[in-house]
Amino acid sequence: MRSSLLLRIMNNQLNIVPQIETPPLFDLESLADNHEASLSTLSGMKVFFRSDFAKEAIPLQNLESPSGESPYQIRSFSSESREKQIIAIDSSCVLIGETEQGAIFAGRVAVVSAKGSKIARYYRAGPFIFYMTMKYLSEQLRGVLPQRAVRAISSDNGLAERFIRIKLERSAQILSAKINSGSILLVDGSLKSSSLETKGQGLRELESAAEENENQIVGIGKSSVLRIVSSAANLLQNVGSSETFFDITDTVRLFFPTTEARILVAKFSPNSSVFRIDSSRRNSEEDPDLLADLKRNDLFFRGYPETLRLAHHLSVFDSSTVSSVRSYLSRKYGLIHIPSDDLRATILGKLV
Repeated sequence: MRSSLLLRIMNNQLNIVPQIETPPLFDLESLADNHEASLSTLSGMKVFFRSDFAKEAIPLQNLESPSGESPYQIRSFSSESREKQIIAIDSSCVLIGETEQGAIFAGRVAVVSAKGSKIARYYRAGPFIFYMTMKYLSEQLRGVLPQRAVRAISSDNGLAERFIRIKLERSAQILSAKINSGSILLVDGSLKSSSLETKGQGLRELESAAEENENQIVGIGKSSVLRIVSSAANLLQNVGSSETFFDITDTVRLFFPTTEARILVAKFSPNSSVFRIDSSRRNSEEDPDLLADLKRNDLFFRGYPETLRLAHHLSVFDSSTVSSVRSYLSRKYGLIHIPSDDLRATILGKLV
């Protein structure tokens, strides 16, 4: 990959498991190359370097005390499980800066695999640098996204970040589904299609590739905006033991009929949180068997799959990496740094 587009900043590298080279089919070089022309237009521009602020995830469990009889049947994981490969994918994207024509982002994706309760290997790709302008997006996304979605991405930095993450994650997920068989693919969050998915790289293509190679797709959510899910999680937390779950699919579909995945809430370890589990509608395995295989082959020190936790940390950007990306862009493209104050701090100030 070209050094101008892919920075291999490997500080704070994970040392407990071996990294492998990106598989040949994991072709993100073409994705990066497609942005070279856009990046070249940055030369000599004035730019405000911006900072992202972390969003705190609220656990599924709410503060309500469960009352009355549970509407769900408590089910247990299968007593028998098989050795399978677990493959977890996660990505991150940060806003680097803004110009008068668009915004600059950096994205990274990581894949971690485990088998037999042992982390086996990992790889990550990026940072990839994206300069998102209306002109560039209109040219590159013509025919693969509706024009309305293109306009929204170009005008909303939050949507642009989401678009980049979906693009990176779907590329890695579909490739993993194609080059592996009999595995469990873990997705961070729920399994649902997005209006920001491009043609040929959507959830349906991922499910088709997984089904063809007998892979199972599982989404794991730490939080939910649906009170139905949080209420069920709270109930299971109080009445369920380890390795139990509720199937809440029918209840969710009463309010959201277009829901395609099977929706569960599950508890993997004693004294751990309850998580939302989305099982793809095209999975061939029954839910109790699928959850048992996941529990056997991943690690759950914190009640959460360790593969997903490591994929998160491998993909996330720290302040030094963001500074390196900014310095790289400033040197290569002669950017003129315009100082920007923290408006919130300037206006509100401090009382103490």
